[in-house]
Parts: sequence; structure tokens; C-alpha cells
Amino acid sequence: MGKQNLFYLYSPVACSLIRPGTSKLHYLTTLPYRVTCLALFASLFVACTSVPISSMYSLSKIDPMKTDPEQIRVAIRVNESVNAAHGSAQITIGYKAEDGSIDEEHEFDVQLTSAQTLTSSLTRGMLPGEKVTVMSLSPTDARTMKELQQRLYKYKAMDGDGDGSFGLRLQELCLDKELPDGDIPLTLFLKTENHEDYIVFIKTELHDLFSDTDSDIAAVPFCEVTG
Repeated sequence: MGKQNLFYLYSPVACSLIRPGTSKLHYLTTLPYRVTCLALFASLFVACTSVPISSMYSLSKIDPMKTDPEQIRVAIRVNESVNAAHGSAQITIGYKAEDGSIDEEHEFDVQLTSAQTLTSSLTRGMLPGEKVTVMSLSPTDARTMKELQQRLYKYKAMDGDGDGSFGLRLQELCLDKELPDGDIPLTLFLKTENHEDYIVFIKTELHDLFSDTDSDIAAVPFCEVTG
């Protein structure tokens, strides 16, 4: 009996830093979550408290090989002082075939969608001063991801074995104005099909993203004014 072709779902944990002289928020996505329900539950209970328990089953059903890249939506809900519209989130996908015929890793910056359609799941429990930003893959990146899926489909059809990963992470944040005092909740949502609702991928507090001793929330820069 051949091995299963496995995909792992990567979730950013509270281990982050801002490199000196840059505005990029780097997540160390070192914890793989296999997209099967039991393994996902085991990994998350041990390693990551930022992923709501209610989301684990929905996340376990995501199949990166069957997901239509054009339908993927990412949303960030955070205080309006934080600008999450430009380069703030990134989708990663990769696959390494056992025979070496496929060895690819892709990183796609999601971009602001023209239609900011907000569903009840995005606005439920929204606090005063918060806003939601909805993003998607660019047409070029969606096409690149689709082409990878097609190569994987052909490889799998020939009983090929390998390991894959699909991830979502925060990459860069900047400020439109001074951060307010107190806690600043941040929620990262994911949707992979038009007819489905958003899944809460990460629910955390902005200050907790700067738990590394070399990081400081005060290092988050103001956004550059263009035009």
C-alpha cells in the first residue's frame, strides 16, 4: 500500500520579531499541522493556543489540491490604527515529491479586493474602532498556484508520493495613526470557497506578537504616504 500524499497546514504561532531597520513582522512557522482531524487536534493542543478550538475541524477539511485559488479570501480584523491592506498577509504553498520530480515552495502576498464584502462572521463581536480588510490572490499568483495544483494532480495520478504544505501568515504591518492604549485584538480569517463562510485562523492580541526579546511593538512603523 502506497504512502498518503500529505499536506500540512502551517499556522503562525506567537513567535515573531521585527528585524532592525525593517517593518516586516516575521513569523517562525515551524509547527506543521497535518490536514487530518486527529493529527491537527493533537498538534494544536500541544503547540498553539492562538487557533480557536472551534476552527480546528474546519481547518482540517481544507484540501489545498482542490482549493480554487481564485476563491481564496483572507481577512484581517484589527484596530483602525493598523493598516492591513498592503502586503500584510501571505499565503504559502509547497510540495516535495519523494522521487524529486517536484520540489517547489511559493509565497504569495495577498492584495486588497476591489469589493470589501463583509459577512456576519467577520463583523460578529466587532469592537468600536475595529475594521476588517479583505484580501485575495492576484490573478498572476492564482494562476501560478493553479498550475502547481495541476502538476500535483498528474503526479498523484501516477501514484506519486510526497509531502506538501499550505500556510497563512502575517508578514508586514504599518500604522495609519498612533496605537490606542490597552489590548488590541487581532483576528486572521481564511475562506477557501465562495459558498463557505470564513474560518478564524488566528485569534490573538497585537502585543503578544512581539513576545521575542528583540521585538517591540513600538517598532511598528507608520505607513509611507504615496502620491
